Amino acid sequence: MATSSEQLAAAIKAAEEAAAFVSTLKEQSRAEDLKTVKELIERHGFLQKDLTPELKTRGTVKKVVAPRKTVGRGRKAK
Repeated sequence: MATSSEQLAAAIKAAEEAAAFVSTLKEQSRAEDLKTVKELIERHGFLQKDLTPELKTRGTVKKVVAPRKTVGRGRKAK
């Protein structure tokens, strides 16, 4: 019977192998999907302006606006 440390080592090794396998499958799937998208773009003649609203943006940069300077009310003359 294997000790708990041997079982843990085997489980860690299996998890690492599974993670590597999953990342490989993700890369293959992405490549196949990209090929499909390129074929559809060519077939239907999509332009960038057609696809832009459908694409996810990576993050918008907010424009930093300087605070407005307030003008003092000035003193009333007596």
